[in-house]
Amino acid sequence: MDLTLTITGYCCDLALHPVSAEAAARVCSLGEDLYKTNSIEWWRANSNNTCGMRLTADARIEASLGGAPVSFDASSMATSAAMLTQRAVLDTPEKELCLLGYDDEACSRTWIWHNVTDYDAARFEFFVQRWDGILGVRDYLVIDDICYDGRPADSAVWGQSQGFTFIEPQVVRADVVRAQLAAAVKRAA
Repeated sequence: MDLTLTITGYCCDLALHPVSAEAAARVCSLGEDLYKTNSIEWWRANSNNTCGMRLTADARIEASLGGAPVSFDASSMATSAAMLTQRAVLDTPEKELCLLGYDDEACSRTWIWHNVTDYDAARFEFFVQRWDGILGVRDYLVIDDICYDGRPADSAVWGQSQGFTFIEPQVVRADVVRAQLAAAVKRAA
């Protein structure tokens, strides 16, 4: 049977990019006009972006096995949250990072696993990024991916996209992000 997990809510595509002091000044002076320049290539370059579903109070999460609804506890998703998976960005000598992207695309994402014979919600593993320390929004969580019983989904499909609005580009001090990451790692240990 097919196991499906669907999240309906908001997709976001955010990226942090190391920038020189000169580039940081350009980001600040251009604001949203930065997206109209060739700098937009930063946003999706070198896998520096995080595209996933936001875990919000109004996100609808539905699980089914063979088309029949099954129980699912969304609270386990938040406990999986790590600060960032873009840790390589933090190893840069640059002192500032540029935040680009969007976080308001109304859509859904469905993960599908084929040949599932029995269901146990505890077998889900969630890859969740925590962006709250960077964005200043409590529990700002982005679901990157999901595994079930140790394996990735056989397919993951985006749907119901309704467009998005770019966020105002921001310059973030890299040392602040590094300190937040170090504190998160220390808490997890």
